[in-house]
Amino acid sequence: MFKLWNELRPKANEVLKPNLGLRDWNELSVEEKNIIWKHIDVFFFNQEGESIDKMFCYGDYEEQKNAQNRVFNSIASLNENSRAKNFTKKFLENWNLISASEDFFRIFIQEDENVVFQLLSFYAKELIAEREKREPYKNAGEEEKEFEKRTRKWRMEYFDLFESRINEVFGDFGVSVMLTRLGFMSKQIDKITDEVYEPVLEFLSDSVWKEVSDNFRESFKEYQEKRYSNSITNTVSAIQAYLQILIYGKVGKGDISKLILQAQEKNLIPKDSFSSLMFKNMESIFAVERQEGGIAHPKLKDPTENNARTLINLAMIFLQHCITGDKKE
Repeated sequence: MFKLWNELRPKANEVLKPNLGLRDWNELSVEEKNIIWKHIDVFFFNQEGESIDKMFCYGDYEEQKNAQNRVFNSIASLNENSRAKNFTKKFLENWNLISASEDFFRIFIQEDENVVFQLLSFYAKELIAEREKREPYKNAGEEEKEFEKRTRKWRMEYFDLFESRINEVFGDFGVSVMLTRLGFMSKQIDKITDEVYEPVLEFLSDSVWKEVSDNFRESFKEYQEKRYSNSITNTVSAIQAYLQILIYGKVGKGDISKLILQAQEKNLIPKDSFSSLMFKNMESIFAVERQEGGIAHPKLKDPTENNARTLINLAMIFLQHCITGDKKE
């Protein structure tokens, strides 16, 4: 089998694909941001285009129109949600696609990371909304469960392509955030991301777990904006909502410790000795962090970034074990 040069000389990767570590978006140079744009502009537009038709030249006619709508709507959302700061100067003067595109590109290259990721968040929501209430064509004789499964995958298909590409390119440049189905979040070790976060977030994308996803989405957002008390509270609420839905089919009442026991009694989550000890220890951590640093009670301390991040990681591990663990003794 023919081997590439870096397969014969592994040290070549130090030149071809160096490890840049994890960096905030604001640490990147303008040149680096321009290069990143070129690698992902297939989802946006070609900045060198001489006209709208040439700028949005990727894909078929429907996809061109979808891309135009996403860019326009995401800029309109940022314009509406950040009136006092006026990040969308050209769009505010002229509500058209050209102005939206010019503001979109300028923000991506020049603005603070909070503005950039807010804009990209609006764009990602637009990607999801395009197919959110639509269905693919149902094949003759296709069973309802198979059709529902295929429909869920189809609805997220283009978002998943965007997520995969943007995370791959961001990873090459050491950008310290990653895109998930619930929003942007701080990047974790690749193994944790691949084996824990991605399977759990894909599982939670089913509408059955909407309240769980909503709580995690808020947790990620609050964490990103450094409101760690809010993040902790939402993380614990997500675990509580998961157990309630698992047991009762809807969000209801019950604290985590009692819900874990009920779920084990119903054989809904693992109940072997290792799992029971792990759940007990995790539940204690959730309770302590929520009591001391959450917003549900008077705070006993101001939680740190490490507190909030650790709790999110524990919550993901908790769910991953519930989803994949053996339910039988």
